[in-house]
Parts: sequence; structure tokens; C-alpha cells
Amino acid sequence: MQAVPAPSEGRLTEWLLRSFALLALAFLVARWGHAWLQQPERGTLLLLLISEAYTLALVLLARRAAQRDLSPAAIAATLYASAFGLLMSPEQTRAFIPESLGAALQLAGLLWQLAAKIVLGRSFGLLPAQRGLVVRGPYRLVRHPIYLGYLIGHAGFLLVNFSILNLAVLALLYVAQVVRMRREEAVLCAGLPEYRAYQRRVPYRLLPFVY
Repeated sequence: MQAVPAPSEGRLTEWLLRSFALLALAFLVARWGHAWLQQPERGTLLLLLISEAYTLALVLLARRAAQRDLSPAAIAATLYASAFGLLMSPEQTRAFIPESLGAALQLAGLLWQLAAKIVLGRSFGLLPAQRGLVVRGPYRLVRHPIYLGYLIGHAGFLLVNFSILNLAVLALLYVAQVVRMRREEAVLCAGLPEYRAYQRRVPYRLLPFVY
């Protein structure tokens, strides 16, 4: 299927979002890199930085979409998901599990999302968009395995760095992620008729047997 050229206003919005991602990446490195250098024994801080910086860096290399969702809900959810790391704090936190266990969960989440992103290739992006259909590897388990990797990693981080602020920021993040998943599926259903068959084969979006 031949890709439909993106309208000029769509290209402008996507480049603005990529610029925002680059700015968020710079602030993320400054904030969490500094926090980790102050307390290098807190590996969960470093792993949060690596995971989120890797995600934002990939956005800058993403393939241009044939179709994208430019609705206010999609843009707002995407902006929040790009910048949530700047809203959390490493200070005044409580650990419910050992640092090493939280770091292990983060590493597991990072490896899982890495596997999904390798399969996805340059189809990864910011806005909900149609960049092609991928059904291999982790996409045989859930329809949005990258988000599952994020969830595992964020759970590990929160269990070691718990605060009401961090909990609220991450809770709102997953509201935004559900919005993004639903909007992305609407775009894929509209642009790729075979996506509905994929939905029937893989019924769960994020958590097997749950959602």
C-alpha cells in the first residue's frame, strides 16, 4: 500500500512535537542525571533516566507517518507522556522493596520494551499514527507491548521511590497512555483493514487476561 503524503500542518505538528521531545530529553538528562550523580547508589534513578532518554531519542528517528491523529486529546496525552519524568521527584521518597529488586524490575521492563522496539523499528513515534502493522514477537502477546515494558519499569521505580507526587504523576501517565492506545487503534483500524483481524487474534491491549 502506497503511503499517503502527510499534510503540511501535520508535518509541522510532528516536527514541533519532535522538538518538544528533544527539549524534554535535555531537561530529563539534567534533572535525573544530576540526582543520580548525587546518589550513585540509587540505581533506579539511573535506569529511569536511561529508559526515558532512550524512548525520547527514538522519537527523533521515527519514520514519518502516513496517517496521524492530531486531535486535542491525542496531542495532550502525547505531550504529557513525553514530559512526565520532569514532574516526578527523587526527594522525600519511601522504599517498599530493596533498590536491587526495583532495579531488576526496571531492567526487565527495559529489555521487554527494547525487544518490542527492535521488532517495531522506525515505526515507533510520538503521536498515535499509522506507520505500518507489526504482529511479530512481543506483539503476539499484547497489542501494545512497549507500554507493558513501561508499566513494568515504572512499577519497579515507584516501589523504590514512592511518594504521593510520584504516584499521582504515574497514575495520570497511564490515563494518558490508555488515551494514546485507543487513539492509535482508531487510526490503525481506519487505515489498515487487517488490523481488526489482528485485534481478534490478540484481544488484550496491555496486560494479558486483564486489559
